Amino acid sequence: MSAPEIDDRVQVTTHEMAYGPHAVARLDGKVLFVRGAAPDELVEVRIRESRDRFAFADVVAVLRPSPARRPTPCPYLPRCGGCPWQHLDYAAQLAAKSAVVREQLRRIARLEAAPIDAVLPSPRQLGYRRRIKLRVDGGAVGLLAAASHSVVPIDHCLLAEPSVNAAIPAAAALVSALTSQLRRIELNAIAAQSARVVVAAEVEGPFAEADAARIETWLAEFPNVSGMALRGRGWRRSWGAIRTKLEGEDGPELTVRAPGFTQVNPLGNRALVATVVTAVDPRPGLRVLDLYAGAGNFSLPLRRRGAVVTSVEEDREAAADARSSAAGESGPSMRVIAERAERVVARLADGAEQFDAVVLDPPRAGAAGCMPALLRLRPQRIVYVSCDPATLARDLRALSPAYRVERVQPIDLFPHTYHIETVVSLRLTCEGPVPGVSSARRHAPTIPPRRRARRRQV
Repeated sequence: MSAPEIDDRVQVTTHEMAYGPHAVARLDGKVLFVRGAAPDELVEVRIRESRDRFAFADVVAVLRPSPARRPTPCPYLPRCGGCPWQHLDYAAQLAAKSAVVREQLRRIARLEAAPIDAVLPSPRQLGYRRRIKLRVDGGAVGLLAAASHSVVPIDHCLLAEPSVNAAIPAAAALVSALTSQLRRIELNAIAAQSARVVVAAEVEGPFAEADAARIETWLAEFPNVSGMALRGRGWRRSWGAIRTKLEGEDGPELTVRAPGFTQVNPLGNRALVATVVTAVDPRPGLRVLDLYAGAGNFSLPLRRRGAVVTSVEEDREAAADARSSAAGESGPSMRVIAERAERVVARLADGAEQFDAVVLDPPRAGAAGCMPALLRLRPQRIVYVSCDPATLARDLRALSPAYRVERVQPIDLFPHTYHIETVVSLRLTCEGPVPGVSSARRHAPTIPPRRRARRRQV
């Protein structure tokens, strides 16, 4: 049979799930990524895109369904691209995520027998998201369609908390009311079980000054919106109360100004923080460096247990929020540095500062820029929190000359998607200098300027 071409229809049997919205099949030696399929089923597919070694396809008909397949409860599927694994039962989702983590660590990090624990499930499978990000296309407000840049208008999302769903009409009304061109709108519950939300939006181009009065009118019309934050290239404006609160694993709240990053799954975040705290094993006087620290999701719980924390976060508003939260609590001093993690960890290594543990929580791109300096800094323990198994595996391989992986704990913060959070505990095993790593930096690292893209926009 000739190589598949676009719009060809073929029958294939799927195998495992890929790290993405696809199941994997094979056709005449070519890997076929099939959207809408489940593992171990016979499907008829239409080729959407074909390349030399692989192709993408969409399910046309399920000829022999997988035991893992289930009816999708969402009325916007399969057109909406937000929940590409919703057609799998939850046990199958967890099994697939575990397999993805194991395969990435085996193939990229060369960890053939990594000590991977069972995936911690999300406490909720639906209604777990405290924030969602909507796209705007003309007058339409919704989510991106699968494998497309078009927008699927929605009036609710099964993953969102009730207060977030109740604010979707307010988002649609905002688009209609303003002259400024909105392109994304984020709805964020201000606190657990709250009926109110903060709206944060991105504007294409300049802000139309006449919109300030329109926003005041809009806020009065929708009392379930506590405040509004707008931003464009080089500017920010806000109205009303734009702070949100995320209840911590041990009770106290983390306060963040919108559109600052917080985990979307509050109950899942408690499990994440508890896992990191257990891995660090803080005690009074323990010196901890928290890189990519955000507003203090890990820094503050570690400090409450007596650790002396240096918190590093590039986003100045998030760093200021961490300082503010720390100032409102008793505990050891907490140094907050508002600078890029790569630069800070290199400077700390140059200054021969010592830390007992380092927590890494980087964006999806990982922490490759920190690896050389970490190998010079040589903390006894590194706890790496990752939302991307591939970049995690790459960075673990870079650390392997000096560190042993002691535990891998996947945590499902994002049911019905392919995303998976993974916490890896590493222990220093190389007592002397790491081969090939200089004890002093010869030149400042070349780090190109970039716009901050704070990780998990899912």
